[in-house]
Amino acid sequence: MGTADYLAKYFYCSAIFEEEVAKSYQKISEKVSDKEVAYLLEYIAKDSFKHAAAFKALTTNLANQIECGECGKIMGEALVKAVEEARRYAAREDAVTLSELRSIIIQFENYEGYASEEYLTVLYVEVVKLLANEYYADLKNYKTLLEWVIEDEKRHTQILTFIKSRIAEQTKDT
Repeated sequence: MGTADYLAKYFYCSAIFEEEVAKSYQKISEKVSDKEVAYLLEYIAKDSFKHAAAFKALTTNLANQIECGECGKIMGEALVKAVEEARRYAAREDAVTLSELRSIIIQFENYEGYASEEYLTVLYVEVVKLLANEYYADLKNYKTLLEWVIEDEKRHTQILTFIKSRIAEQTKDT
């Protein structure tokens, strides 16, 4: 598989990951009673949907047809497990208590950490390889888009840390 094909599949799998994580953030934001926390989770959800769209856009310029089944091989079992967990959260119908939210936030932090590390690796290794060896196109815009996604992922981690501190404040009084 050439670098362009690998990169296209990677972006496609990243789009799936971001979309599933966004759905879980959105669902949890609808199920938590604290409105401030709900709005912050919704903010992250909207960013994650935006990231999914960005990755789909990157994919369209690199390949015509991509199969979903290869995502586990390309991005590892951690991605497969994260997507399954995100889908479980997105299917949730009952309310989320603050104590439950604490453990959910820890899982969300794992998503954000995974995403930041993986996207950073692709940014500095695969995109540079692609530019230098095979694609012969100006990928500056791709690089910029990925840098924005990475910056968002870092902000998401900061927001989740803030939410955890809000939960700690609220639960210490009860």
